[in-house]
Amino acid sequence: MNEFAERFESFTAAVSRAYKSIQRIKSGEAERMGLKSGHVMCLYFLGKYAGGLTAAELCRLCHEDKAAVSRTLVDLSAKGYLAPAPEEAARKYRTKLFLTESGRGKNRQINAAAEAAVRKASEGISEADRECFYRVFFTIADRLEAFGRYG
Repeated sequence: MNEFAERFESFTAAVSRAYKSIQRIKSGEAERMGLKSGHVMCLYFLGKYAGGLTAAELCRLCHEDKAAVSRTLVDLSAKGYLAPAPEEAARKYRTKLFLTESGRGKNRQINAAAEAAVRKASEGISEADRECFYRVFFTIADRLEAFGRYG
């Protein structure tokens, strides 16, 4: 097997393992909180952006399509976790959405679970190694994304 085939195999296997582990953790934590795994990132980003977010902004941040985000927002609204800005309540398109008090509570739970997972995954890794990993990993991700778009 040549060097590139081995690197391809190792890289894709490691990324796949990490992704599956993240999904298992996310699903387990979501279930524990009474949520669906698709709700997690919307609640996370709505908590991160105090100025509210539109559905289109959530699509970009969560890397999800409009239909999936729309279903998630309907679910989260029905559970009382988010609401539109009062002055925008009558509008549907481009309405900024905000977490309610109970939504902020779920956001705090999500942040605590994410912090615990990141701490566990980072144990024994120096700050310099972590910074190097992220720099290299994001460079590879950006280049693969560009290659996928433009060939």
